[in-house]
Amino acid sequence: MAGRRSPWRLVVLLTLGGLALVYLFPFAWLLSTSLKPTRELYSQPPTLWPVHPSLDAYSAALLGAGNWVLLRNSLVVCLAAVVLTLALALLIAYPLTRLPVPAAFRRGLLSWLLSLRFLPSMVVVIPIFATIRQLGLYDRLLALILIYAAFSLPFAVWMLKGFLSEIPMEVEEAALADGATRWRAFFQIMLPMLSPGLLAASVITFALAWSEFLYALILTATPRSQTFSIAVWSFVTEFEIIWNQMAAVGVISALVPVVLLLLARRYVISALTFGAVREKA
Repeated sequence: MAGRRSPWRLVVLLTLGGLALVYLFPFAWLLSTSLKPTRELYSQPPTLWPVHPSLDAYSAALLGAGNWVLLRNSLVVCLAAVVLTLALALLIAYPLTRLPVPAAFRRGLLSWLLSLRFLPSMVVVIPIFATIRQLGLYDRLLALILIYAAFSLPFAVWMLKGFLSEIPMEVEEAALADGATRWRAFFQIMLPMLSPGLLAASVITFALAWSEFLYALILTATPRSQTFSIAVWSFVTEFEIIWNQMAAVGVISALVPVVLLLLARRYVISALTFGAVREKA
């Protein structure tokens, strides 16, 4: 019956609504805290939403505490890590999908890369710290760029391999038959067709690097190389915790990857479900 709705549909909608409420409540509380003046933080009874909302905490956190430098460092590190990750991922994924590589070697390399992605950070943090110290890269942005690119590389290789496999070989072969070199065919034919995959891999790599905290804490010591995720830690002092400024930094930290994912959600979802789509086809 067109006019009747299944009770299961109502149950599903209520369940999804409840899950959304549980999921979004911490962020709503974070946003509320960031907008509260200091005198409202300790008012009794506590209020869910600020009575006198203010952006003073944002101004104090970014300008007063000098965390805009850490924000700049995060942008530099994340963008550089994205560029390096995509360049290395293309150098690995292209030969594996377009050139006559032995199947055993291809499977072994991809399996090894995937195993690296599942390696817990705590297992390798001490060797990485010692290596970075020996190379003289401690407390430098380059150390974080290399680490973030290394940890994002397996994911980017697998993602770009999926997109490259979807491009018919005949397209590239036609360009080669017309006299184009392999480099020209790659940059003028393949790369534009691969742009959705590059965009999805860029967004995911940026989001992973942006929210990373462990290596940013261990491999840096001064604001010249610390990233924005460390800024949250700076508001825990010996005498107090500056909750509204900490919340302001948290809101900014959360908004950047969320906005990127929303803008590129179609490509990201396509990239993350590539295997499922191909299985159904």
